[in-house]
Amino acid sequence: MHQAHYQGSREVEGAGEEDSNRLENAWSKRHRGSDAFHHARAGEHLLIPFECDRCIFLKLKGKLPDERDPRDELLEGCIRRMNLDCFWSRETQSVVRNARRAEIQLEMSSLVGLEGPYVHRDRLPEFDHCGYEVAIGMLLHSRRPGRHSKSYTQFDTIRHLRSTYSNFVRASPRANGTSMSLGDFKGNYQRLVTDECGSMFFKRFVEGLKRRMGQDWRPNTALSTDLLLEILNKIEIEIEDSNDEEKHNLIVFRAYIAVTYCVSLRGPEGFLLDLEGLNKHWRSSNDYIVIALLGRVKGEHHDLAHLIPCVTKTRSGIQMKQIIQDLINIKSINGFRNGPAISDIRGRIFNSSFINDLLVEFLTSIFDENRDLFPGNILNRDQIKDRYQCFRSFRRGSDTRALEKKIDGKDIDVVNRWRTIEQARGQRPSMQMQQHYAQLDQILAPFLRYTLEM
Repeated sequence: MHQAHYQGSREVEGAGEEDSNRLENAWSKRHRGSDAFHHARAGEHLLIPFECDRCIFLKLKGKLPDERDPRDELLEGCIRRMNLDCFWSRETQSVVRNARRAEIQLEMSSLVGLEGPYVHRDRLPEFDHCGYEVAIGMLLHSRRPGRHSKSYTQFDTIRHLRSTYSNFVRASPRANGTSMSLGDFKGNYQRLVTDECGSMFFKRFVEGLKRRMGQDWRPNTALSTDLLLEILNKIEIEIEDSNDEEKHNLIVFRAYIAVTYCVSLRGPEGFLLDLEGLNKHWRSSNDYIVIALLGRVKGEHHDLAHLIPCVTKTRSGIQMKQIIQDLINIKSINGFRNGPAISDIRGRIFNSSFINDLLVEFLTSIFDENRDLFPGNILNRDQIKDRYQCFRSFRRGSDTRALEKKIDGKDIDVVNRWRTIEQARGQRPSMQMQQHYAQLDQILAPFLRYTLEM
C-alpha cells in the first residue's frame, strides 16, 4: 500500500517536472537572446552530425581555403552559417540537458573503470555525403532580393532547391541501377534511394534554417461582400462607356468575380468556367442556373464538366443569372459557343495577371473614394496589390461570408465536393462515405442555400 502510494507520488512529481520543462522550453522559444543563431552551444555534437568547417571545405574544393580568394572566403562563411543553422534546429534546453545526461553517463562509466560509450567508431566519407553543396546554394539564394523583400528571399522559395536536387537523384542511374523498397502488410511500397539531402545533417539544417528565417506568410485578404458589390457597380458603369473590346473584357471579368465568389472557387479554378457547359445547361425559365466548370475527370453526368447549381440572385444583391446571361450573349456575338469562358475577344484564355491588374485598378479607385470599405490594416494604395489577388481573395471572401451567415458545414462540404473529385485526377476520391455515395445531381438544396447567402 505504501509502495503504491510512493510510486503514485513519483508519477505526479515526474508529470509536474515534465510540465515545468515544457513551459521552460516554450519561454525560451519566445525569448531568444539577440545573439541566438550566432554561436554554438556546448554539447551540440552530441545531438547533431558535425564536421568542422575546414573538413567540409576540403571535401567540397579538395584544397585548403585561399585567404586572397573572395570566393573561398564566401564559401567559408556559408559553411559556418550552415553548421550553425544545423545546431539551432534544437532548443537550448534540449542541448543543455542532453549534455548533462552525457556527463552523468561518463561519471557512471568511470566508477567501473570504463571510458564511456561515446566513441566514433567509423570514419566519414571523403566526399559530400550530407548535401552540403545544396545547403550552401539555399543559403546564397536566400540573400537574393525576393518577392516580399529586397534584402532576402523567403524560406518557402529557397527550399525548392532541395526538391530539384532530389528529382535529379531519382532520375539518375544510381537511383535506378538497383531497386530497393519497403513494403507493408497492405501491399504498399516505398522506394529507397540514395540522396545526400536525406541525411540527418540536412534534415536538421533545414529545420534550423526555417527557425532562423521564419516564414513570411502573406495570405490574400478576403474580399468583403460590400467591397465586391462596389466593384460590380463600378464595372456596370464602365461597361456603358466602353468600346467593344473593353466592354467584352469587363463582362468577362464581372462573370469571373461573381462565379468565383458565389460558388467558393480559388483563382485558378475560376478559369475553368466552360462556355459549352454554360450553353448546354442554360434554362432561362428555371429558378436557378448551372455553373459548368471544365474538369480533368468525368463529372456526375458523364460529361467533362462539374456542374454547380446557383441561385439567380444572391441575398446581397448579386444578379448571377443576368451576369451569366450577359457573358453567354457577348461570347455568342463574337462567335463563341464553346471553349474557355474567361477569355479575350479572340477566345484566348485570360491569365491571372490580367485579372489581378483589373482587380487592383478597381480597388484602387474605390480606395480613393471610400476607405471605409477596406480593413484597417490597408493603409495605402501600395498595399492593395500585395494584399488582394484573384488567387484566394474571392475564395476567402466567400468562406468568410459563409461563416458570418452561419451556413451549415455540410452544405459547405457539398459545394466544395467537386474539388475533391478534381484533385483525385481520375482515381477514386477520398471523402466521407455519406458524401461518396450521394448522387450529386439529386442534391440541389445545399447549393442553393449556400449561394443564396453570398
